[in-house]
Amino acid sequence: MPFTPNATGANLRSFADVDSSDNPEALFRSLEVGRATSGMLQAEAEVMRRLRLDTAQRVVDLGCGPGTDARAIADAMPSSGTVVGVDLSRLMVDEARRRAGTADGRIEFLVGSATDVPLESGAFDRCHAQAIMQHVPDARGVIAEMARLLRPGGRAVTLEFDLGSTIIDHPDRATTRLILDSITDAALDGWIGRQLPRLLREAGFVEIETAPQMVFNEFEFFMFTMRRPVAQLVKDGVVTGRLAVRWMGELERMHREGHFLAGSLAFVVSAVRGNG
Repeated sequence: MPFTPNATGANLRSFADVDSSDNPEALFRSLEVGRATSGMLQAEAEVMRRLRLDTAQRVVDLGCGPGTDARAIADAMPSSGTVVGVDLSRLMVDEARRRAGTADGRIEFLVGSATDVPLESGAFDRCHAQAIMQHVPDARGVIAEMARLLRPGGRAVTLEFDLGSTIIDHPDRATTRLILDSITDAALDGWIGRQLPRLLREAGFVEIETAPQMVFNEFEFFMFTMRRPVAQLVKDGVVTGRLAVRWMGELERMHREGHFLAGSLAFVVSAVRGNG
């Protein structure tokens, strides 16, 4: 559809407070469509490999959203294993419970902050956190909770995008730089991906391994996630409406001609909780 400054789409900044979002359905849709792209499927396969779930018994999934990852984790674990999903959003937890149904009692979902999880210290041997730290004001606090929840020797695996790594093939380089830098800086932490290894190390984790994954966007999903941020830049006076329309129109033209290319780095980082 042609872009206008008021076009609908997902306001990804709303993930910081889903329950207060003016369009939570768009957030649900962005999660479902985004994870179905080939790049995300590859990145999530790397996450699952690094979790080493064949020997896991208790896993906590921070920022579990609608529970898709928690269900996949449970399926990959021994039949005696259990998963607890935690999310700040009651809407997300309600949806996760609905999708899980009665299951077999192996999956539980709780409403709670990723920086103050209502669970016992040292109770888990795996911790999974995916695409939540750019949406929280205290990424260090999330990592500290990961360390608290894990037993010594427990394994944490995170996946976070680095918005500062976003690439777009566009003929207007100056406007592209302006738009991408502005959107990155508007996030709570648009550079969180590249910081993960250092933050985990500072929190006492060891055996830190990093596997950057380039995730290319499909055109429809990219436009769905970009319309509202660009419209906000117009509202804030960063770019004019005319310039925004022209910039988005060029992307649509390139898509029609088979030239569209855009993507970002996802940092998959695994680490082990030290004995300290």
